Amino acid sequence: MDKYLRLAEKLKNREKVIGTTMIIFKNSLILEEMNRPELDFVLFDAEHGVFDTQNTVELLQICRLMGLPTFIRAQDSEYHLIAKAIDMGADGVMLPRTESLEQLRTAVDALLFYPEGRKGSGGHAQFRKGEAYADFKKTRFLFPQIESPKGIETLPEMLEKYGEYINAVMIGPYDLSIMVGTPKDIKSPQMIEAVQKIFDISNSYGKSCGIFCDDEVLAQKYRDMGCNVLWLASDKDFYMRGYNEEMKTVIDIK
Repeated sequence: MDKYLRLAEKLKNREKVIGTTMIIFKNSLILEEMNRPELDFVLFDAEHGVFDTQNTVELLQICRLMGLPTFIRAQDSEYHLIAKAIDMGADGVMLPRTESLEQLRTAVDALLFYPEGRKGSGGHAQFRKGEAYADFKKTRFLFPQIESPKGIETLPEMLEKYGEYINAVMIGPYDLSIMVGTPKDIKSPQMIEAVQKIFDISNSYGKSCGIFCDDEVLAQKYRDMGCNVLWLASDKDFYMRGYNEEMKTVIDIK
């Protein structure tokens, strides 16, 4: 089974899923080195990172050749930002600041063809090699991010109306911390309560859920709280850890 179908199956069954983020490095060699059997997806961050639907084309192609599922975190829920990403070869989108049914309707329209959506048919990489039109929707993924109290309040209605199109509910912890009144403190009681509520709502609807994890310690904490999608760190995080560790070692040489 290829990784696209396997990812769809794991999300449906709420199995553990591991992904990571590319935020600063536009380098295919790094992607080749990062690709390992346990990695379920890589996300290119067009919201906060250096990426957009133009400069990711070669990287999306490399991932397609490796059979590694890719997501683009769109700047916003706009048709052209989502549909163009799929045209260029992304396998799904992460949708920041999701709070309304209208945002999800726009996302579904941009992600899928009629009758589920309204996506236009075009783009050099919207289909994988040998992929049939009827199979398209099976492995195109939608990850809305819940990052505010309003998003939490609306989440049950979102899942009731658009649950069949949502593969996993995701949390952006730092934006959520600001919105609950404890900026950048992702371990505050208010944050833990909000995160747990999102996990609980998602699980009650039989839906996969996950969160950005700075490191393995937080990944274990969130896993224990009930999530199954571990969205682990970024290329910048991994680079700086290695850099700082080696620099400290050299600085300490007598």
